[in-house]
Formats: sequence, structure tokens, C-alpha cells
Amino acid sequence: MAPSIWYIFRMRVSSFFLCVLLVAGVAAAADPAAGHVVRGVSAEGACAVFGMSAEQSQLLALQKARASAIEQAAGVRVASATLVRDGAVAVDLIHTYSRGYVVREKVQWLPLAQYQDSPDRPPIPEYRVRITADIAIPERLGRPVGLEAKLDNKVFRAGETARIEIAAEREAQVAVFNITADDRVVMLFPHKFEKGNVVGPGKPVSFPGEGSRIRLVMRNLPGHERDAEAFFVVAVDRREEVDFLATFGGSAPLPLIVFFDRYTDIASRADEVILPYSVEGNR
Repeated sequence: MAPSIWYIFRMRVSSFFLCVLLVAGVAAAADPAAGHVVRGVSAEGACAVFGMSAEQSQLLALQKARASAIEQAAGVRVASATLVRDGAVAVDLIHTYSRGYVVREKVQWLPLAQYQDSPDRPPIPEYRVRITADIAIPERLGRPVGLEAKLDNKVFRAGETARIEIAAEREAQVAVFNITADDRVVMLFPHKFEKGNVVGPGKPVSFPGEGSRIRLVMRNLPGHERDAEAFFVVAVDRREEVDFLATFGGSAPLPLIVFFDRYTDIASRADEVILPYSVEGNR
């Protein structure tokens, strides 16, 4: 019997940390493409971290800066500070992708600071970053195919497997991506071992399907008790000429910015469903 393919999903999220958003301004806006691109959005993110590595805290600061830039470009209000527990910051970040996509960015790391929430508590290191980004805001055309997607669970124990149910009101091509915490996106479906990515009325699909050689096995990063990330499900009308494998490179991971730069070409014609989840290790 042929071996199964195991995809291990990981996100670097600690059990407790504080993230602060510092909002700057939009330098320029224009250029119609997939709706329009807001250029030169400036935003800062800072994370003062308890019980997590310097690499993890730096990544979270960058993620919060990106979320702030997206929310500025989309014209929504951003809170000045947020206390985040467990994987909630990942969910907050992922949900901003429904508003816009970072397609270019310049990153500047600021001097290390200290955070102290009260005089009777010792200060802790705070990583700060400033970005200048171009944000693509797609022109939404309603729900082109009426996509629906559902994950079989929102919280998984390490070693459990996941499955996604996908349906649409009209015939559509679908793709499933995994958004990871290391700034990468992996296309999981379609796949050379898992074809038949057309859905429509009376034609829902499961991923992985029954008898598939693919398994979505949940695992934590070494030493982590809780991780979080998401599936990004996309559908376009079957008549659209979209080659997901050619556009997104099959199963090879893409940097987050590269993925969304490519994705803007189809974003205005696509339906999207974001399915965040967390993985808990054995304690």
C-alpha cells in the first residue's frame, strides 16, 4: 500500500503575550488592479513577550504591523493596544486577509524597547518594527459562486487529523491553502494525489476525500502546547481560466507576500472562506 502524505501545520504562538499596535498613516493611494492598491501604508507593531523566544516575538510584531496596515488601507478602525492570549492573535491577523492583502513591504526594525504595565512589575523586552507596505484591496463582486466551507473542528489535539467540507451554489473550481506562521502559504488542493476540485449544486467535496493518500495531521512545534493557523479556501467560476497549480506552484511553500501578490490577479473574481484552528499538544 502506498504511503500517506502527511502535512504538518505549525504556527509559532505562545501561551501568553502582549502585542501593541502603533498606527501611522497612508502615504499614497491609487493604481486600479484587482480593485485598487493603496501604496505606502506605514504602520508599526510591537510585542512584549512572556515565555516565548525572540524569533517568535519578532514575527508577531511583524504580523501585527501587517494587520494594522491592512486595516488602515481598508478604512477600518484599529485598536491602539491589544492583550492577546493563546492563539487569538493568529485569528485576528488571519481575519484581516478578508479585507486586503500585503503585496509589497519594506521592513525596518526599531531599537529594542521595554514594556512595563505597572510600577510594581519588572519591565520586559519589547520588539518593535515599522513597515511601509502596498495593500491590494480587491473589488468584491458579491459571492460569485456561493462558496461554503466548514472544518470538522476548531481545536485539535496533536496527532488528530482534519477534514474540510466544501460546497458551492454554482459550478466552481476550488483550492485549499494553509497559512502558516512563518510567513508562508502552502497549496494543499488541488494536488497530484487529490484531483477533482470542481464543486457545485449537488457536488460537494471533502478534502481529503475518502480513501485519499493525503492526511492532514496536526502537530505542534517542539516545546509548544498550543499552536494556531488557518486554511484559506478559494473558489472561482468553473468557466474562469485559473490554473491553481501553475499559479501557486503546487505543494511548494510560497512566502506570504509572494502568495498574495499572485492571488490579487484572481481575488476580485473569487469567493473566500477563512478557517482558523488551533492545535493543542499532550500535557
